[in-house]
Amino acid sequence: MAECQISTDWTYKGMRTLILENEYLRIVSLLDKGSDIIEIRYKPLDIDFMWHSPLGYRSPTMFVESCSRLDGSFLDYYGGGWQDILPNAGSACSHRGVEWGQHGETALMPWKCTIEKKEKQEVKAHLMVSCSRYPLSINKWLILKQGQKSFTIKEKVTNNSEQDLEFSWLQHVAFGEPFLTPGNLVNLAAKKAVVHTPEIAGSNLPPGKEFTWPVVTDKEGKEVDLSIIPRKEVRSHDLVYITNVEDGWYALTNTKKRLGFGIVWDKRVFPHIWFWRPLGGAWNHPWFGRAWAIALEPCTSWPATGLSDQIRKGTAAKIEGGQSIETDINVVVYTGFGQVNTMTSEGAVKGTFELT
Repeated sequence: MAECQISTDWTYKGMRTLILENEYLRIVSLLDKGSDIIEIRYKPLDIDFMWHSPLGYRSPTMFVESCSRLDGSFLDYYGGGWQDILPNAGSACSHRGVEWGQHGETALMPWKCTIEKKEKQEVKAHLMVSCSRYPLSINKWLILKQGQKSFTIKEKVTNNSEQDLEFSWLQHVAFGEPFLTPGNLVNLAAKKAVVHTPEIAGSNLPPGKEFTWPVVTDKEGKEVDLSIIPRKEVRSHDLVYITNVEDGWYALTNTKKRLGFGIVWDKRVFPHIWFWRPLGGAWNHPWFGRAWAIALEPCTSWPATGLSDQIRKGTAAKIEGGQSIETDINVVVYTGFGQVNTMTSEGAVKGTFELT
């Protein structure tokens, strides 16, 4: 059985990286850019689950925008993968005298990192960052064990002020080819869903439409099953909120490759999922039709119109002065075929498929 490995000795496009590996998984995080996880690779099949934007990965210290954007710099540096979004999930907004661009601060900041455990049976990294415009600090641990097709992310958000503070927190996880293909299945435990409003350019779904997951009626009156990734000829750019999940997990299965990716979390911390679908229909800047991906994003709040709007709608999270919120996120890779019915925090996957 191969030993676990961990390293911070490498750089990617001028950015410090954290790399964790066992015999099944390779995980790469960009420490100088938001602690973005840009690779989760299943080594036996050499398949990376993450989406990689045609824009590529850019270091915030090495790229200069031609001008400042009114909505912030997030899209100039978004290369795909998995971002930890705090304290504003969604559009640019202002609150308590603070102005944020799209998706807040943490995804654009460098994170500190120390290796806390380096043993053949287990490796653990401790990542840290403090927001600049809001008195929140975030501690994150990535833990990978020998012989497991899973890993754990432990997070702790602390309010370093005496004042109670509203915030929103998003796990921005995007999937792409070769793992993502037409026919992939999305399984999750929820019933209520609603299409984003105002209308997104390129969307095939009526804005504000409420429906029972996973079937929604599109603008032409046709039923669309959002749990099945459509063929590439169906070019769309949609955003749907799956609200108040019944249980905190989802599974994305490639039935042809008999390979799946699941995330398990505490629904009390992240009660909603943002389902972003830039499936060839995201025209103009920044992708000009070149994005073919989906993102399934556990979140404290909705909609994606920013923290100030989430406060008005009563979905913003709150942290008391001097207090912390701690939570675990478990990532599970599974092999097999068919529907997933449930997933436990220990990584057990149950459904109408056979494990291999």
